[in-house]
Amino acid sequence: MSSIPGKLLAIKQGNLSDQAVHQLTNLILEGHLAPGDFLPPEPALCKHLNVSRATVREAIRTLEARGFVQRRHGIGIQVTDRSHEVAAHSISLMLQRGRSDVADLLEVRLGLECQSATLAALRATKSDLQVLAESIETMANQSSTLDEYVDADLGFHLHLAEATHNAVLVALINAIRDLLHQSIRATYDVDGRTERRLDAHRLVLEAVQRRDPHAAEAAMREHLHYTELMLRELGLIPAGHAPLVR
Repeated sequence: MSSIPGKLLAIKQGNLSDQAVHQLTNLILEGHLAPGDFLPPEPALCKHLNVSRATVREAIRTLEARGFVQRRHGIGIQVTDRSHEVAAHSISLMLQRGRSDVADLLEVRLGLECQSATLAALRATKSDLQVLAESIETMANQSSTLDEYVDADLGFHLHLAEATHNAVLVALINAIRDLLHQSIRATYDVDGRTERRLDAHRLVLEAVQRRDPHAAEAAMREHLHYTELMLRELGLIPAGHAPLVR
């Protein structure tokens, strides 16, 4: 902590709050402050940035909104790692305001999830493979309730994205997780059988385990093709709409 103030520069002109946000953000992004660390006390920030306490507090509120810090009452301002969560929430709100339909969602899933399968086959760690296998185990468990099965199904898709180790892709998948959950749950109204879904997820995992990106992409594409058929049967994709998954 003692070395941090020296990295802060006195602000002399321009928008004081914006510049304070910029400097504090850089401290975090450049690794000078890691998740769990605390910002210097407000008086120290005021002194080294040459700004008022009101400016520092406004900057901290901005950092909180962006998911970089969290106020710990009676302790201080702690650096957090919630920026991806906040970004995902913002994207999700934009989708909801735009009233995206199921066909739009499936088109996005086709791009994101086929890429997830491809990259996971190239990058997944042993830990990633274990988590994916655990999702399938829950789906295969005869005692799992429908809600548990749907949660495991969703979890598989989210974990597959995480196995790509691409932060942007993970943020985008998480942004549509609520819509994704609704879509997965809706398909059970058409086909409550779990065997075919289970086999589809197993084929994706097996391809990822074999480090075969082409097979993983093809398995995911086939799974989404079946999903499209069920969504059409539900009437959630209009009958006259051109095929989405080929």
